[in-house]
Amino acid sequence: MTGFHDSATLDFEEPRKRVTVIQAPANARPAVLDWIERALPVSFFEPDGSGDPDALDGALVLDPERLADAPRHVPRLVLAARAHGQAETGLVALSEDRRLARPIRGRSISESATLGKLEPQPRRGGDVLARAGDEPLWWEARESSASLYYSRYPLAELADGQTLREYLRAGAFMGLLPLLQFLGELLGEEGWTSPAPRAAFVIDDPNLHWPSYGYLKYRELATHAMHHGYHLGFATVPLDGWRAEPRAVALVRDNPAALSLLIHGNDHVARELARLSTDEQAEQAMAQALRRIVALERRTGLSVARVMAPPHGACSEAALRAMFRLGFDAACISRPYPWRDGLPAPTPLAGWHPAELVAGGIPVAPRHPLSAAREDLPFRALLGQPLILYGHHDDFSGGLDLLAQASADINSLGEVRWGSLGSVAGGGYATRRLGDTLLVRMYARKVSIALPEGVGALRILAQEPLGGAGWHGVCHAGGVTGMAFADGMGVSASLPVHAPSTLDLELVTNRPLDSREVAAPALRPWPLIRRLLVEGRDRVQPLV
Repeated sequence: MTGFHDSATLDFEEPRKRVTVIQAPANARPAVLDWIERALPVSFFEPDGSGDPDALDGALVLDPERLADAPRHVPRLVLAARAHGQAETGLVALSEDRRLARPIRGRSISESATLGKLEPQPRRGGDVLARAGDEPLWWEARESSASLYYSRYPLAELADGQTLREYLRAGAFMGLLPLLQFLGELLGEEGWTSPAPRAAFVIDDPNLHWPSYGYLKYRELATHAMHHGYHLGFATVPLDGWRAEPRAVALVRDNPAALSLLIHGNDHVARELARLSTDEQAEQAMAQALRRIVALERRTGLSVARVMAPPHGACSEAALRAMFRLGFDAACISRPYPWRDGLPAPTPLAGWHPAELVAGGIPVAPRHPLSAAREDLPFRALLGQPLILYGHHDDFSGGLDLLAQASADINSLGEVRWGSLGSVAGGGYATRRLGDTLLVRMYARKVSIALPEGVGALRILAQEPLGGAGWHGVCHAGGVTGMAFADGMGVSASLPVHAPSTLDLELVTNRPLDSREVAAPALRPWPLIRRLLVEGRDRVQPLV
């Protein structure tokens, strides 16, 4: 492996589509557009009479009365002007039009945003993309050779402390969805492409002490998963690795398409990962968890995904930083910045990406309760986020129907790829083809990229984690390619590649830790006693 390449003088500017914004002269530029520019390769600007009109790619009209000022030769989107009124919750029925992204196509989703003013009322010809009852809400009017779209919802307003994700969810999405759809059409094949949606169920706490855990019987689970087309990961506590019953091991080993293992804390005491406030404490605990998992793998021959599901979703920044240095692939938590609970989001793009790189560079993949409403699933799929739903054994006291229904809901989103948490985390990337260069944007620590015919060069992009990156290069078969960071984004030098082929990429920490060389935390009997009591309770519960 070669050393880091010098990347201090990298010069790279991503090509963007140019969209003119037509609005009332006195209005300030909407803040939401600034952050969409950071998320997508587009550039918004207001017309000033200069520049080449043929260099435009589209027009966003925020003042419907000024539609005539928008050039007719480019696609246009007209959004309603803001109106004062009381919001009313209702269902927005999205059409089956194939222009709509597969996860949202044909769905009825609740919306609480206030309709705006759209005068004069355009002709109702063309294709209706969304309606409420018989009333069109979003449609295309065929008035020229270039497409012309209308939406009766004004552009979402981004207040201080708010995120874009708050305006792309069930209950609040029509202020943003028509614009995202419009920009996706402008970009076409020149935009970013994510892999097919990835999914997994996670059940916290099961171990290999017996071929069942509480209400869960592993053989029944494997059969049910194969029948309904889903994958189930057992988030197992490293402390439980002292025993592995052969039948339980065989059921996991012989059903890799249905069952797998990931890591659930270390001792599983209350808020154990959140209480790791110093790097020394965190490194000792996470190294011990890894050593216990390695010992379990050695005894059983099984492979445990290097993905951490912190007990109760509580985790400190120090714990996540230790995971990154020790080689964990990802953490799986319901919030991207779990140590910042109660604080404003550090950026309006928080929760927008397929995963958030945090604490030096470890990805946090979002997960959500199995028992919660699933109206948000289409938006997670739309953003390329993994579809991870989790629960506990007592969620299945009435049987496995919950898993059957949840898997059907997820599979209805399109061609979903189910797999272990390791494979789900590894799907966190997006690609963009620019001539013979392929851009790869990494939201995962390790990815495997299929290089299409005709690609001769690769550039790697990655968000800079909050507080700075704990890496400055990406490892691949040819060595380590350095990255330069500016304005929150890292970009590599151009890397020559041979296609068609597959290339493995990995974010490598500049301060790696070997778990075998980290001191163990002080021995305490309470974690084992508590864990035995909790497991005993869980196993007895179905009998009682």
